[in-house]
Amino acid sequence: MYKQLFTLALASSVLLGQPAWAQDPAPSPSPAMAVSERPYFLTLTEAIETAFVNNHDIQLARQRIDDARLQITETGAQGLPQLSVNASYGRQDPISSGSLTDTGSGGGAGAGLGSNPQLAAFLGLASVNTFQSRVTLSQTLFAGFRIVDGVRLAQINVGMMEEGLRSAQQNVAFQVSSAYFNALRAWEVVRIDRETLSQAQAQVAQAESRIKSGVGVKLDLLQAQSQVLQIQQGLSRDVNTFEKAKMNLNLVMGREADQPLELNTAAQVQPYDKLESQSLEQAIENRADLRQLLMQREMQELNASIQGRSVWPTVTAQAVYSLQDNQVVNGNNNNIQNINYSLNMNWPVFDGLAASAKAQRAQQSALQAKTNYDQLRQKAVVEVKQAYLDIREANERFQLAQAGVQVAKENLRVAEISYREGVSVSINVIDAQVRLQQARNSLITAQFDIHTSMAKLYQVLGLDLMGSLR
Repeated sequence: MYKQLFTLALASSVLLGQPAWAQDPAPSPSPAMAVSERPYFLTLTEAIETAFVNNHDIQLARQRIDDARLQITETGAQGLPQLSVNASYGRQDPISSGSLTDTGSGGGAGAGLGSNPQLAAFLGLASVNTFQSRVTLSQTLFAGFRIVDGVRLAQINVGMMEEGLRSAQQNVAFQVSSAYFNALRAWEVVRIDRETLSQAQAQVAQAESRIKSGVGVKLDLLQAQSQVLQIQQGLSRDVNTFEKAKMNLNLVMGREADQPLELNTAAQVQPYDKLESQSLEQAIENRADLRQLLMQREMQELNASIQGRSVWPTVTAQAVYSLQDNQVVNGNNNNIQNINYSLNMNWPVFDGLAASAKAQRAQQSALQAKTNYDQLRQKAVVEVKQAYLDIREANERFQLAQAGVQVAKENLRVAEISYREGVSVSINVIDAQVRLQQARNSLITAQFDIHTSMAKLYQVLGLDLMGSLR
């Protein structure tokens, strides 16, 4: 139904006269403007892509994804073999060795204290080089499935971060689209002001001509001149609004606010062609925030299992190779090598019910995640329904505004003819011009409200807006 309304509104714009935004291009740069200062023609798709690169929320979301992927590697490493190598070198040098003498005699003289390198090294009377090394290989054989669940927990966390990135991109796409259409709306208002100013100036010229011919009155001229001044004031105000809208668009895209740009006046958001009931189901299935809460609930339930199994035994196997080499300078070497094998079990039989309490807390967190999901699900349903209502209301305003523009044009035509024929006064023409300007502004507002509301619908449905632009 909403697609039919939108199509009917566009078809009516062709039959009754398209608004200014669909007829003329955006303002072009002055020929005297430097090349570096010329505005860059920026489509809505390019504006969103630029924001995806520059937006800080999106950059942070990508960094969180990288960090979450590293957590998978960190957690999985606990289940892989662990190899460590330790080595040390030491040297012992005596400060003084003259206090101890060799008292041996006869055939056993060579066996005295001074001639025994090992004893001299023990007593600190000889220089000794000591080298020690240790190579340890350990492997966790069983950890109560906590490592496997921890890897799964990290994988779910990656999924949550990816959904966070998708949510950030959808929010940025809507913000850029809204700012883009606001800038286009401001420009079209400026265009209408200029056309109305031309009409008012023509009215001044006609009033002056009538005075010169002797059939006009000065009051008509004063009223026309006053109308020109009022329109010029409004034009100045609307030009400022347009410049501010462009600055805001630049800021939303993450660019410098004063960078010149030229907008695509034909930018549109394609209508969504599904019924409201189908859209509600799609929103519940696709929305990134709802998916995140489902993943959060799954994480908490898995964490409860991990905490509950923290009192299960942990079994590890270990192999250790050690080498110790003691060399006495000008003496002998003492080299010792060993390989030790061990199988270890650590079983926290009773931890004061700490594991049980942690598991219960994790279960409570899972229940809270479910409550948050139910609450957000209800909010999503309301947002989708409101988006459809906004689209329908904007389409209705668009059709009424089109009819109002045609009526205002006819009133202006009749007022101008009556004034030329001398059967009416200038104020009637001025009033008709004002009503036409107001009607055209209402038409422009309704037109861009349609596109903004349609972009909002894509956001609340959790759909990619980029594929729906033209």
